[in-house]
Amino acid sequence: MFSFFVEKEIGIKLSIGPDDNVFIYFTDHGAVGLVAFPHGVLHAKELNETITKMYTQKKYKQMVIYIEACESGSMLENLLPNNINIYATTASNAEESSYACYYDDKRQTYLGDVYSVVWMEDSDVEQIDLETLYQQFLVTQKNTNTSHVMQYGDLNLGKNHNVSEFQGATKQIYKPIRNLLKKHNAALRRDAVPTQDVRISIVSRRLAAAKDNSVEKEKLEHELAQLYKDREIITARIIQIASTALSLNRGGYLEIVTEKRMKLTQYSCYQSVVEHIQEKCFDLQNEFVLNKLYIIANLCEIGLLDLTINQAIDQVCNERLQFDY
Repeated sequence: MFSFFVEKEIGIKLSIGPDDNVFIYFTDHGAVGLVAFPHGVLHAKELNETITKMYTQKKYKQMVIYIEACESGSMLENLLPNNINIYATTASNAEESSYACYYDDKRQTYLGDVYSVVWMEDSDVEQIDLETLYQQFLVTQKNTNTSHVMQYGDLNLGKNHNVSEFQGATKQIYKPIRNLLKKHNAALRRDAVPTQDVRISIVSRRLAAAKDNSVEKEKLEHELAQLYKDREIITARIIQIASTALSLNRGGYLEIVTEKRMKLTQYSCYQSVVEHIQEKCFDLQNEFVLNKLYIIANLCEIGLLDLTINQAIDQVCNERLQFDY
């Protein structure tokens, strides 16, 4: 499944063998137990089953994975083995958002994400043929102050191999320039916002910059109001799904499933329900929908069957909502 997404979404077929080091960097939206592509999602269990199969088939020598997505730790936590020559780091733990940064006033958008910007800037300025993967992890962890950067898999691989073995060689920048860049870039990252708030933040910034009483300002005010309304609709519908599912099976758990993020263990139930939500309710490429999927995961975790939850979805989602962005 992972190879399928790489080929379909990126257009690249991986031709690798037992002598190849592989570096995979993924950046997009995510939720508990999944990451989103432009036209689909990849579930945590699918990813780990695929890379484990690649190991048994000797499809790579060693692999390093960096994941930039909300709740990205849930893609690997308690799933990625420590004995298949894979070292991975993620932008966040299994429960929290990743953060966008570097807002550009001219382009009126965010140009980067904190975790990604930090490790890329480290690769730009450090002598990565001497820096280990673990050292880069420590730098990234220290300078990503918006979320908890995590590491998984074969930690010895991270300590015993240099960054250049997976990212290629680069010339070290002259030290005074390097220190100046670090100071400058750290200042730029202070505008960081949670990924699910990026769209609202961009519109709010554009609105603040628009001229009073202009057509543009009126349009942006309407757009911002619509974004908040869409959030309310998404939240209400997901809570209604939870309430309906609980009424079909057990009551009294609504507050628990809507307020607490549980560890995902019921992967098959969750995948079945997420696929049904995608078909009946929402486009899962919407970052705020993804932000609320922990409620659906919680329904599986308290023991509800996917059949019960899917029945609730059928009752609540009499039409599939479309958003104009």
